[in-house]
Amino acid sequence: MARPALTEDEISDFRERLCEVATRRFVEFGDAGVSLRGLALELGCSPTTPYRYFRDKDEILAAVRARAFDRLAHFAAPFAGPDGDPLSQLEALGFAYLRFAREEPHAYRMAFELSQPEASAYPELLQSRQKAWQMIYRAVRRAVVAGALAGDANVVSHLFWAGMHGLAALHLGGQLESLPIEKLQKPMVRALLRGALPSVGPTTGDTPDA
Repeated sequence: MARPALTEDEISDFRERLCEVATRRFVEFGDAGVSLRGLALELGCSPTTPYRYFRDKDEILAAVRARAFDRLAHFAAPFAGPDGDPLSQLEALGFAYLRFAREEPHAYRMAFELSQPEASAYPELLQSRQKAWQMIYRAVRRAVVAGALAGDANVVSHLFWAGMHGLAALHLGGQLESLPIEKLQKPMVRALLRGALPSVGPTTGDTPDA
């Protein structure tokens, strides 16, 4: 007898549960922990069941990472609006980014500690990653256009993100010594912004990319 067709809600619910388990297992056991057999065992289903929802393990990882980037974008969205002082907005955005790394370390690690060479094969992942990037880029570009920051908005955005990611990665890796991330985040974000103040260099054109 043929299996009954899955409803959209059933597909969405199972994919979500599988992605949550895969995220936790990746953090606990690394890439080897995200085997289809291990996932099926924890979900209480047969080893072939995940194939009804995903083509293979890489598609699972791409879906998990896309969800992680979506959560990052959602977490920071309240601080990325078009109104208010652009530097204050960027500062709040930086704090929100670092708070996401602290409060959702599994999702953060899944997004940034795993590289998929064939990322172009997963449009959902590319779209979600671009959404997270664009929040930072648009906020920086707004500051540059307003004259609050100087330089190429694309370069400044990458440097701003790189600085925040470096602090988040040190925190998650347990590499911060006597100072916790809560004491370092404000001077870190302000130092990153101070490096692009108008007195540092002239404003130039920009080309957004990720």
